[in-house]
Amino acid sequence: MVILAALGYWTIDYLYFPNHFLIPHFWVVFFYMAFITLLVYLFSYIGLKKGGDQQSSILLGAIVIRLILTLAFILIYTQKIKVDSVLFMLNFFSVYLLFTTFEIYCLLRNLRHQIKK
Repeated sequence: MVILAALGYWTIDYLYFPNHFLIPHFWVVFFYMAFITLLVYLFSYIGLKKGGDQQSSILLGAIVIRLILTLAFILIYTQKIKVDSVLFMLNFFSVYLLFTTFEIYCLLRNLRHQIKK
């Protein structure tokens, strides 16, 4: 999924909007979000497998960790690199929503398997 999304962003940038669609260092943002999503997903998956009363606390904790790491990244990125704010918001939140959708889809699929047991 990550490779397909990266290919889609590259195609849009290269074929349709050369050098005008993606922010500087877009691929750093993309792979950072991929890495954070992977960490949070693994943390949530372990929490779901553990079961018990801690499931909701672990899932909520994973969401909070992702939020804090994402906000820290936005702060550092915007301080180091000067970009157009609208372009940054469009690029960043499209990636953020893409990976959030992927994470929710995978977690719901795992929850469905646990409910059937």
